[in-house]
Amino acid sequence: MYINYSRVALDGFEQVYLGHNILNYKLSQNDIFKEFKEYYMFLDSNYSESFINSSIDSIKNVKDLKHCFRKDGVLIIVEKSSGKIIVNRDLAGLNTCYYYRSNDVFVMSSNVHELAKTYATGLNKKHIYQLLYFDFLWDGQTIYDKIEQVKAGSELVINNIFNITSEKVNQPDIDEDENNLSDLQNITDLRSEIVKAHKPYLNRNNTVFLSGGIDSVAMLIALDDLTEKKNIKNHSFKVKGTIQDETEYAESIANHLSVDLKIIERDFKNEFSQSIFESKILEMNNPYSGMWIFGNQINNQSNTTYFAGQDTRLHTPALNILDQFAFNIFTLSKKGLLPVFMVMNILLSPIRGVMNFILSNKVIHNKKFLGLRRALHLFNTKNYLNLVYFKLDKSYLKSLKLPLTYFESVSEDYDLDISKVKNQRVLYNTIVSKKWIEQYVNDMRYMVDMVKTQGGKLAMPFYDMDLAKFSGTIPFKLANKTMKGKGQFDNLVVKVNKFVLREALADKIDQKTYLRSKAVSRTGHLIFTQGLNEILKNVISKDLSKEISFVKENGLTLFLDRFLNQKEEWIMNDDKYLLKVYYTACLIIYNNELNIR
Repeated sequence: MYINYSRVALDGFEQVYLGHNILNYKLSQNDIFKEFKEYYMFLDSNYSESFINSSIDSIKNVKDLKHCFRKDGVLIIVEKSSGKIIVNRDLAGLNTCYYYRSNDVFVMSSNVHELAKTYATGLNKKHIYQLLYFDFLWDGQTIYDKIEQVKAGSELVINNIFNITSEKVNQPDIDEDENNLSDLQNITDLRSEIVKAHKPYLNRNNTVFLSGGIDSVAMLIALDDLTEKKNIKNHSFKVKGTIQDETEYAESIANHLSVDLKIIERDFKNEFSQSIFESKILEMNNPYSGMWIFGNQINNQSNTTYFAGQDTRLHTPALNILDQFAFNIFTLSKKGLLPVFMVMNILLSPIRGVMNFILSNKVIHNKKFLGLRRALHLFNTKNYLNLVYFKLDKSYLKSLKLPLTYFESVSEDYDLDISKVKNQRVLYNTIVSKKWIEQYVNDMRYMVDMVKTQGGKLAMPFYDMDLAKFSGTIPFKLANKTMKGKGQFDNLVVKVNKFVLREALADKIDQKTYLRSKAVSRTGHLIFTQGLNEILKNVISKDLSKEISFVKENGLTLFLDRFLNQKEEWIMNDDKYLLKVYYTACLIIYNNELNIR
């Protein structure tokens, strides 16, 4: 969707006249434009066509329209009489809208680069480092100066001379406390809420991105509750050469439920080219490297929806032993032991200093070393959360040789006020609320963009706000309950978490998946080895050869030396470093586009 509200008519656009102003617009495949008696409506939503049409047909006023798409949609209302524009973005942040505003124009687009090529004055320095330090941009941030993003849950009102007259911000805030329901009722209600979250997306054809993990299986089972098996398909992906193949679990549940499954093995050796890479990067608001795994598998026919299973973790916090220890210390600190923990934290400070010094000078992957370093922060809850959940790790970034000039100013945005938090449930919900406007919206962007750029629709039902609100009330003890199960990619007997979700699916889940430990197939390094490596080297080397180099200007030469000079093949432990290299190449492309316009 691209909307230009100005006094100038543009060629190739549909137009609406509003007094002395003109509203020029272009719609993407699934965008909707509709005229009502008193206003015009633009809509970008992931809901199924049938749900959208029935919702629009039933509305009586603007208030009803806003309510219909409050959980999934960018809704733009243009009043005919006044020329006023009202922009609403859903609370979860599933859809996005960027804008540029001046005295002469107000321009909106669902793609940030489309605005930037005309209106951006450069890349935003602080946001460059936000991305390189933490791999995410905050909701509301863009990588470009002068280009803004409507925040999740916000309503923006603009008058006919392009002034913002009102901006109401209502970002995700999960502040629920524990409910008083029985364990069985929580399990039953969780299943009901999951199924309910899928319903508005239900289409004639439904395809699940079925990894074989418990979250994607939950989506499959929810759809199986709602529609006939002939309306459900599943796609499971694996990268050639992986030692972490999840498709056998996807195959197990698909066979168990007698639904169609397509296993797609991805081999990138003959797929990447410079032009394909650069054009794809400029299609994506978040060009996360995982998008390449899905390839061009999207069916852009109407009445087709794809389902992706990123999860809020509200009903399955999945705390490890150290996390549990940290949460217990938080509880005890509320009961009068805070002075004791403060003393213990001070006593451990010299050891932390030594370990930070060691890590600052060398990238370390040793699990015992990293686990001990993590444990040394246990007695200061806020510091522990910063290190573990938000990755505020100056020593690690220094070991990568990233410049730290912006670290302090960027870190301020991660400040988490836990002074009024009263228990573990609310503490975890507070963490999730913060992660929602950082990691979660970035996960949404790359998945939604990946499907939408191919003309499809994507549903991410675990981000349904009603489901999130209920999940945030499940007693923390139940949400963290474990049981005996099997290892991630083997048959070793281990403790597995997500008990409440497993039980919620117990009537339809297969035994193999029911017992499986949480796992993510780590394949980022394989994408590099199979062709991305040379593409990125070329992008970076060309930049370094320029008189004015983005890499040199931003002090990234030492950070990239390892990548440019690496002779051996990349391994799994290199994934985090490679993602930052990948984003650096993306930033170079963005910068190049601004310089050639």
